[in-house]
Amino acid sequence: MVDIKKIGENIRKERKRQLLTIEQLAEKAGITDNFLGKIERGEGMPSLQTIDSIACALNVGIDYLNGNVLHNTEHTFITSLIEINGLSGDNKEKFIDFISTNIKYFK
Repeated sequence: MVDIKKIGENIRKERKRQLLTIEQLAEKAGITDNFLGKIERGEGMPSLQTIDSIACALNVGIDYLNGNVLHNTEHTFITSLIEINGLSGDNKEKFIDFISTNIKYFK
């Protein structure tokens, strides 16, 4: 079962973490700021498409908004890999060298 209050709380938490106003997030998600405010307060039931639009605007997964993922590390990692894939061959090589050199500090 979907807990709209939990989703709303997580949307608000993530929006604030990203230093976005309701107006900015609403615009990115293609909804009104009034509607986003209602969603954040847990009022009404937005469609799955609306929740997905908000998740995409925040660059998180729906599972994250639903509280099923404690940290959004996997999503961030995958997004980073996609961005790295868009680099030129030379820059990919430099990036891999950088990671290889510094990964030992995180073990």
